[in-house]
Amino acid sequence: MKILQLSTYDIRGGAARATYRLHLGLRNKGQDSRMLVRYKNTDDDSVSEVCPEQNTDATFFLEVPVQEHYINAHRTELSNTLFSLPYPGYDVSHSALVQDADIINLHWVSRFQSPVTLKHIFALGKPVVWTLHDQWAFTGGCHYSSGCEKYRSNCIECPQLTQDSFSLTEAVLHDKEELFRNANLTIVAPSRWMGRCARESRLFKSLRIEVIANSLETDIYCPVSKKQAKERLDIPQDVVTFLFGAVDGTEKRKGFVELVAAIKLCRQNSVFQELLRKDKLRLLCFGNPNEQLERIGIPFVSLGKLKTDKDIRDAYSAADIFLLPSLEDNLPNTILESLSCGTPVVAFDVGGIPDMVTDGVNGLLINAFDIPKMGEAIVSLSLDSHKRAAMGKAGRERATMDYALEVQAKNYLGLYEDLLNQNQSSKVDEKKRQCSTLRTEDNFAISCSATGASLNTTLGSRFGAVYDDMLFVTLKSYAPHIHKQWNLSELDRAKRLEQVNELTRLLEDCEADRTARSEQLNICEADRAKRLEQVNRLAPLLEDCEADRKARLEQLNICEADRKARLDLINSLTDKLNDKKTIKQLHQSLSEIEGLKQQFHRETQRALVAEQGWEALENTQVVRKARKMGLIKLEKPDFLKKSNSRKL
Repeated sequence: MKILQLSTYDIRGGAARATYRLHLGLRNKGQDSRMLVRYKNTDDDSVSEVCPEQNTDATFFLEVPVQEHYINAHRTELSNTLFSLPYPGYDVSHSALVQDADIINLHWVSRFQSPVTLKHIFALGKPVVWTLHDQWAFTGGCHYSSGCEKYRSNCIECPQLTQDSFSLTEAVLHDKEELFRNANLTIVAPSRWMGRCARESRLFKSLRIEVIANSLETDIYCPVSKKQAKERLDIPQDVVTFLFGAVDGTEKRKGFVELVAAIKLCRQNSVFQELLRKDKLRLLCFGNPNEQLERIGIPFVSLGKLKTDKDIRDAYSAADIFLLPSLEDNLPNTILESLSCGTPVVAFDVGGIPDMVTDGVNGLLINAFDIPKMGEAIVSLSLDSHKRAAMGKAGRERATMDYALEVQAKNYLGLYEDLLNQNQSSKVDEKKRQCSTLRTEDNFAISCSATGASLNTTLGSRFGAVYDDMLFVTLKSYAPHIHKQWNLSELDRAKRLEQVNELTRLLEDCEADRTARSEQLNICEADRAKRLEQVNRLAPLLEDCEADRKARLEQLNICEADRKARLDLINSLTDKLNDKKTIKQLHQSLSEIEGLKQQFHRETQRALVAEQGWEALENTQVVRKARKMGLIKLEKPDFLKKSNSRKL
């Protein structure tokens, strides 16, 4: 079966994520599912993008004066959720993907498809399913009605606009009704609440409406060790952790104000206060939190935009309780993800939330706007770890049973097959296509050859009838604003020009300084080269000095060792000298030395006398003649020889 999912985005935003999950589920079942989107963020080859953004005069008047000034600038305090004009649109009816599809599934197509371009798709005669991710498909422009039920009749006097003198919302709803007439269209609501709203709407009350819940990857969004998940976020194991998240923290229907009020009431509980005092509480938030949460009185950690499924899973697994104070919602992906990760939910009993959360089983539900009860529920669950564990387990079981990809894919396939079977006997005759109710704004179209799509600014008959007057009045009231902005821009331009001139002067000074510093740098570089040469010459000398130093150090070590040995000897001798016995022996030795000295002196005197007698005998004439004749060989005594040698 060739199935085409038509969506503004592929994975950006909750509606796109839900669409992509259906797409994956169908492909996992072997179906030829494709996605055609205006903005593509994945690298999935089964997803095709229409074309890049086109800025034209035709789209300018619809997107700026009408959307920005007539609508956005005149919103009431009731809601600040998206409110979008359904024009212009991209005509994809001639795209090969659309032509080849057996069945077409519309999803969140605001800013992508207009009632006119949708009529072209309906005119193909193919079965078309429209999955409602919010209420925009059957209202005059609001994506959530904030309790208003005028979509059941005519959307006159929209409570979300401070003024609507041209009844824009009524005109849009009328055009949708006219252009969708006789369409082979089936509505799928992800929640029972959205199904009831569609059945009660003026636009879809006569159509077939089925309730098929969204899904998620239960194998990816699964419980992991809470201890490990908390460690990854640097949260102690015994700290009770709350998790909250939203794309836009300032969106009123998301209930930030109510959550802050409920937590302030929690702080009045004595046990809760004790946990706070012991630093045993944390509030985590992913997305863009409201500034009030940072001053809520509980340690607050902003996780920012979580980019991967693993990061999102770890955040849910680290949390002990997931808080969702939405005041109006369809079938929030965040609750599906929390339940699948085994984390119980505390939420208001609104929209499609009761479809997923059974009070007391996998979470706690509180009547809408009952802030005191919300506070009590948060306190009671934060103090009961056993109940949290039981609810978490029940939530995981519910997710795997009812919200796995294959469950949703199976339900959609059953619907698709039924519609295809019905369509075989009720083909639309293409010759009967009527376009008489259309008005084209300058017949403007931009071809996107890659997908056979074109930008179409054709308007429905009712909105087209008031468009020129609306545009004239809007531009007339918008002109002073533009003029004021122009003057402010001109003043800003003049100031910026002065800044540019001043910066230019400073730049010139900097350039001159840079040139001077460059010259200095060149001089320094030349000096560095000379010094490098000197260093190279000194290097061998330094090596020789180092070698000599080492040699001297070795000699010094030897001398030091000898000095220590001598010092030890001196110390030993000193110790001996200090001994009384040694001193006595020393005195005896000195006395003996003195005696030997006196004896030596006497012997010396005798030797001198003997030497003098020997010399006198040697000098006699008789001895000299006898020596010459060889008659005597008398030698000088040894002691006289030694005496003479000492004299020498």
